[in-house]
This record gives sequence, C-alpha cells and structure tokens, in this order.
Amino acid sequence: MPTIGVGEPDAPMRSMLGTMNGTWRLDKLRGKPSMRGYLETMGVPELAIEAHEKGEEDHETIHTIEFSDTHFKIKKQSRVTDMGLELKLGEECLANLPGDRVKTTIATSESPGQQVKIVSRMPTMNGMANVVDTKMLQREGNLLVLVQTLTIKNELSGKEHTTTRYFVPHEGASIPLAATAKGSVGKK
Repeated sequence: MPTIGVGEPDAPMRSMLGTMNGTWRLDKLRGKPSMRGYLETMGVPELAIEAHEKGEEDHETIHTIEFSDTHFKIKKQSRVTDMGLELKLGEECLANLPGDRVKTTIATSESPGQQVKIVSRMPTMNGMANVVDTKMLQREGNLLVLVQTLTIKNELSGKEHTTTRYFVPHEGASIPLAATAKGSVGKK
C-alpha cells in the first residue's frame, strides 16, 4: 500500500501528501482509461488493440512503484503486460530493441516520491514516437490517487494523443498473467 511518508527525511509536504511507493490498481471507473488512442498512434493493428482493451476490461492493471530521491522503479502487471523499468533520475537510459532499434528514456522529478516525468523516444510500427508519461500523486479526502497523463506524438505523421488514467491503492494478491503478456514467456 502507498506510504504516508511520515518520518521521511525531506519535505514536510511528503508527510501531508504521502509517496507513490507501493502498489496501485487502475481505477477503470474513472476517466477514460482505455489505451486505444495511444496504441493507434503507435500503429498497433486493430485486433491487438481490441485484445488489449478486453484484457484491461476483464482483469486488473497493477503498478508497483519504488521511488527514492535518486531512482524511480515501476513494475507494470496486467493480463496483457508484465514489465519493469528502473531509471536513475536525470540520467538518459538507452535500450536496444530488436532490429537494431534504440529506445531512449529519461526520468526527472521536481518532487521525488510524489511526481515523475518520464520522456521516451522510441520506434513504433509507423515511425518514431515521443512519449511523455507523467505520474502525479494527489490526495482526495482520505484517499491517495496516482494520476497518470500519457502523451504520445508520432514524429512522421504529427498525430498526437493524450490519455489520463487514475490509480488507487491496491491491497491483495498479485494478478494472474496471460501466457502472452510481454515478459511472461518462460515464467511459471
């Protein structure tokens, strides 16, 4: 469960707001959590988009976050994905992809533990794309909410899409992964 942040060394604001550290569940009833526009901008085929939507509709999407003053780590799990990302704040990370392609990613934060901005440039099915993934913690009454704003822009077509998704604290067992979830191959 996300922490309240009492006793953390910096920022009195953290004790009032808390931190993102913990496990978060996608709130499917809030906003428009569908990744359709994002996936369309990437050039993902319709059949794959429909499978992704069904997977997110029928099963939970869970993000587990570890966030310090210097590093951001996230594990994303759903029926369609199982992936992790660990970044040192302010340091560009290069990832080699199949076909001699490269993805660049950098994470920055003006308030570690409460806000992160992850900027990526990556090859997609229809050209290079720039992605800005901002996660911000906010308090709504007694509930901490993690708000994700995900903007993708295709460099070639100029097409751009923004998706806003809301995550709430999650307690309970981990979720079952589909055999087709990225990263699940070879796992039992």
